[in-house]
Amino acid sequence: MKKETRIPTFIGLILLLVAVAGGVFLTQTTTSFGSKASGNCQPVSPQVANITQNSADISFTTTMACSVSVAVGSQTLLDNKPSIVHYFQAKHLQPQTKYNYSIVSGGQTITHNDYVFTTGSSPSSNLPTSNLAWGRVFNSDGKTPANAIVYLNIPGAAPLSSFVSTDGNWSISLASSLNDIKTDWFSPPVSGIDEDITVLSSDGQTTQITNNTLVNNPVPDIIVGVNSLTAPTPVVSTFNQSVGVGLIGTISPAQIQSKLAITNPQENESITTARPDFFGTSPINTVINFTFDSGETPFGQTSSDSSGNWHWSPTSDIPLGNHSLSAKIQDSTSLLWTTVTRKFTVLAATSSIPQYVASGSATPVDTPTDTPVPTVIQVAHPSTSSPPPVTGETLPTVLIITSAIIFFIMSFTLIM
Repeated sequence: MKKETRIPTFIGLILLLVAVAGGVFLTQTTTSFGSKASGNCQPVSPQVANITQNSADISFTTTMACSVSVAVGSQTLLDNKPSIVHYFQAKHLQPQTKYNYSIVSGGQTITHNDYVFTTGSSPSSNLPTSNLAWGRVFNSDGKTPANAIVYLNIPGAAPLSSFVSTDGNWSISLASSLNDIKTDWFSPPVSGIDEDITVLSSDGQTTQITNNTLVNNPVPDIIVGVNSLTAPTPVVSTFNQSVGVGLIGTISPAQIQSKLAITNPQENESITTARPDFFGTSPINTVINFTFDSGETPFGQTSSDSSGNWHWSPTSDIPLGNHSLSAKIQDSTSLLWTTVTRKFTVLAATSSIPQYVASGSATPVDTPTDTPVPTVIQVAHPSTSSPPPVTGETLPTVLIITSAIIFFIMSFTLIM
């Protein structure tokens, strides 16, 4: 009789344990087989700026246009529109709290020991008076960059940043910024101090400029690739209303005729200061009158400069709640009035908003008070809402589990 060949029992047990352990490990991993993130979608040098007691902005680039999301605490920040430049705003955070964040890019969840920040203390002093750093960014051909980020570093202040809008404008409120140790509001010296401005554009160019805080309202036009603010005349927007054609290159201020517009705050934006900064554009050297909440009595006024830019902040507090600001100008020839209106909401500085689903700017969404819901915020450019990318594939998981079962049966049979 032929002798039956058997594998020793301990070898069978080892095979059984290896099969089960391998199946458990591989089914638990979050890395996807066949859908790993492309190296081009890896985040490049993520930065955390504008940290306050209840908010922070996270920004970075990728070397190709990617759809990216960021998870901060219970929040998921969505950027559904593929882009090279990514800018996220995390709000309603807790004071003096350490937050880790992760980035989902190209189907892979990316974490790092450096992906962490701590929110500041709730300032005990009164909110400083309005103080805004703002300006415009242009490419060398006179057009505005598709996407760009401005980073502002001032000695004594926590890192600051701003996303550049499609019309080239950027703004940073120094009045609502914290000091470098994040214990109180930051106020630059009255005598001024040198500051570093870095512009990161979607074409990979980094433009570095030294400026002074005395020249923040506004900062002279920044030209991507030119590391100075000494251009003799500004490069302006790409459209001249008087002739109705696109413009390329440097244009004399006398040619600039911008439309009346309010560019900050954004429509339906929620802000946490009772004296917000408003700025926009209008025809050059024009008087702009402001009224609130459909009132007829002027609340204040300012004038646009020789580049068609204006900036204004109320001298008294605006009550909490929903409001609208109307800006009006009068044509000197026809005497007709032109009016634009912007809606916004003033919140308490310590407000915690239950949930946001935003496109362009945040708008509250009602949620039951007894059911905590993770916050979802979308970044500046509008896009269609969709859930963040989910790592992992179903098919490889099924194959691994099936293989583990087969190994288990074979091992059991050999042992017996």
